[in-house]
Amino acid sequence: MKQALALSALAVLGAASVAPAMAGPYVTTKVGIKGEDSEMDKNYVETRIGYETKMGNLKPYIEVGPAWETKNDEDTTTAKQLEVGSKIKLTDNLSSKVKAEWTLPDSDDVVEWKYEATLTYDF
Repeated sequence: MKQALALSALAVLGAASVAPAMAGPYVTTKVGIKGEDSEMDKNYVETRIGYETKMGNLKPYIEVGPAWETKNDEDTTTAKQLEVGSKIKLTDNLSSKVKAEWTLPDSDDVVEWKYEATLTYDF
């Protein structure tokens, strides 16, 4: 799995290094709270440093950074995260985004992963 992470990261970085204009680094933070009924189950914070570039109809990107999660009556856990993906303009009204995300909690050697794809039509 670590080889897959490294290969994915290298592929996106390689594509970004030969790309023309519109490239740039950024910082992003996501904060959330999840729960059921009136009870909060957990809250989380993800902070990432990213790099995005533009190549034709593609906007590949890579993001890395830490994440913190606190569940009810438990200590806060810390994890490392990596996300690679691309936004894709298919037509003037149709776009897509594909991404792969890996999370490695500090307290565990188990790698959590998620793959997503979205398709958006703008009216």
